Amino acid sequence: MGAFADQLSAWGKQTEARMEAIYRRSVKLLADEMATTKPQGGRVPFESGNLARSLVASTQGMPKTSTAPTAGATVGVVIATLKLEQPVWLGYQAIYARRQNYGFVGADKLGRVFNQQGAHFVEYAIEMWPIIVKLAAEDTQARAEGKIK
Repeated sequence: MGAFADQLSAWGKQTEARMEAIYRRSVKLLADEMATTKPQGGRVPFESGNLARSLVASTQGMPKTSTAPTAGATVGVVIATLKLEQPVWLGYQAIYARRQNYGFVGADKLGRVFNQQGAHFVEYAIEMWPIIVKLAAEDTQARAEGKIK
């Protein structure tokens, strides 16, 4: 896949401010992909919307799962303060996110038997990263040149 900077256009590489803007936009588009449900045209399974809403971002490490509503910073807040060389983690707080993504065959702790196929929405979002960076670079350049408001 290569380093982030290797994926940028010549325009994007000209200044650190441009690269940082493209990085932030790329992470935003990645988060959007990871929160887009099947009824919206994405890959995230939808029953109540809780899974997609449980997506959180962190610059400190992978977010932990939780049965309580999200208590940390939202994805937008983290992205808005993100620096170019700063790593970011996107993860779901819904405790069933892993099963929805990878699938599950067998009995759970309560003895219920499942044969659930995985949706693999996380892998798909990761696979889309090079395209997301390209789109973010094009969008950022178009906005900077006044072609998009």
